[in-house]
Amino acid sequence: MVAPIVITILAYLHVTSAISWMGASLFFLVVLGPGLRGLSPPASLEFMAKVGGKAVRYFMGSATATIVFGLVLLYVVIDGDFSSLGTAGFGTTISIGFTIGFIAYLDAALLTGRKFTKANKLAIELMKNPPQGPPTELIQLMKEGGQGALIGTVLLFIAAVFMVTAGFPF
Repeated sequence: MVAPIVITILAYLHVTSAISWMGASLFFLVVLGPGLRGLSPPASLEFMAKVGGKAVRYFMGSATATIVFGLVLLYVVIDGDFSSLGTAGFGTTISIGFTIGFIAYLDAALLTGRKFTKANKLAIELMKNPPQGPPTELIQLMKEGGQGALIGTVLLFIAAVFMVTAGFPF
C-alpha cells in the first residue's frame, strides 16, 4: 500500500497539469485566436513568430504531464491491478475518461501541436522574407490548428466530467 501522501501529491500534480492543459486550450480559443485575428497582419505574424513555439511547448508539456501523472496515479490507486478497470462504476468511468482524455492528447500531439508548430516556423520564415500578399498558408495552418484546439477542448471537458464522476460517484 502506498502512503496517502504519495497519492495526494500525484493527484495534485495530475489535476494541476490538467488545469494547465484545459486553461491553455480555453485561452487560445477565447482570447488568443480572436485577438490574433484582430491584429494587423505584420503584428499577428510577429506575435506568432515570437510566441507560437513557446505556446506549443507549454501546451504539449502540460498535456503530457497530465497523461503521465494520471497514469501513475491510477496505477498507485488500483495497486497495479488493471483488472479492476473492467468493473462497473469506478473502473468503467475512469476507463472512459482516460480514453477520451487520451484521444484529446492525440489530437494535441498529432493535429493541433503540429499545425501550430508549422505555423510558428512559417511565421519565423515570413518575418525574414515578408510576403507580398496575405500569408495564405499561415492562415490555413492557424485555422486548422484552431479547429484541432476546439475539438481537443471539447474532448477535455468530456474527459473531465468522467474523471470527476469517478472520484465523486453519485
